[in-house]
Amino acid sequence: MEKYDVVVIGAGPAGSVASKIIAEGGYKVLLLEKRQEIGRPVRCAEGVSKKWLDKYTGIKDRWISSEIQGALLKSWSGQKALMEYKQVDKGFIIDRAVFDFDLARESANSGTVVRTKNSAVDIKKFDDHYEIFIKGLKNYKVKTKLIVAADGIEGKIPSLLGINNQLKPNDVEYCLNYQLDNVDIKNNYIEMIGGNTLAPGGYVWIFPKGERSANVGLGVLATRSTKDKNAKYYLDKFVEKRFKNKSITKVVAGAVTVSKPLKKMVGDGFMIVGDSARLTNPLTGAGIGNALESGFLAGKRAVEALDNSDISEKFLKEYQKNIMNGIGKTSKYFYKIKEAFVKFDDKEIDNMIKMLSEIKPDDLNLGKLLKIAFKNNKEIISLLKKMFF
Repeated sequence: MEKYDVVVIGAGPAGSVASKIIAEGGYKVLLLEKRQEIGRPVRCAEGVSKKWLDKYTGIKDRWISSEIQGALLKSWSGQKALMEYKQVDKGFIIDRAVFDFDLARESANSGTVVRTKNSAVDIKKFDDHYEIFIKGLKNYKVKTKLIVAADGIEGKIPSLLGINNQLKPNDVEYCLNYQLDNVDIKNNYIEMIGGNTLAPGGYVWIFPKGERSANVGLGVLATRSTKDKNAKYYLDKFVEKRFKNKSITKVVAGAVTVSKPLKKMVGDGFMIVGDSARLTNPLTGAGIGNALESGFLAGKRAVEALDNSDISEKFLKEYQKNIMNGIGKTSKYFYKIKEAFVKFDDKEIDNMIKMLSEIKPDDLNLGKLLKIAFKNNKEIISLLKKMFF
């Protein structure tokens, strides 16, 4: 039986970053990916803030489809407001398939053993190690001291480790994204369009991918999706009206968590990261930056645990503490805001965008947006003061 110090399950950004750090620490690491090709199929609208790449991966030209300088916010009726990003808030639309592949390859070049089309299907715990049953071109077992679960929203690993990761319907968005070509778009600005007539409980996004190309998609809250009126129904309706001469060159479908972070992300001999830990931003659905951060923090703590020969839950809890002092705390705040925001009717969304349109684009930011949106909600205003002011 093969033996590893750490097995990381899932080769998305969180898993690849964690495995690289652990391998660089001198430990034997196995990175498993159930799909046959890392990064494909893409299940993401591909937006990420520049600050996360600067902090954790650097920026490679081959990743960048478009640099984003601001956002055009619209309501279902056509009200609009422009937000010009400050330098710290700028971001990119990336080629997620290339990005994910490169991160996994960097991990491999650091010493990680990377295997695709290999699924962890069962886990058995022993006093000082785990045995993982893996299904691939052949079925086999490996032995490891430590597991990092990075297998995404639909991942089974947390539940195999005894963690309740079930999602409530009101904490899931059903999303569909088309890559459209031959479309007229504003190249360096994203569009975000709100309204229950367009995307019940969610929003429409238009993310530029380059000259005359864009990711166009939307999310529908699971509790508001029906067999006849689902994400495809709403997206087809929107695209047909907005982009007459488009070509649909790629289709991406999947669910996105808009929940609170997991209450428990660690146990004896394991940590949970990224979407598996429910660290997606509940308000926007953005997840790449939080995945990078959680992968980095888990990787660091794994090295410290192995250096100290202590993989106990008590020692590993520092990882969860660091998460909840940063992106986890922010996610909990955004969850409360999301819960209030999905109750808005179309008239309220219209009025919000109308008020935002009166603010100079250079002065508009997320904090001011939310302050206006919830001006009559004392609980949310109190929350915003903790977050932004």
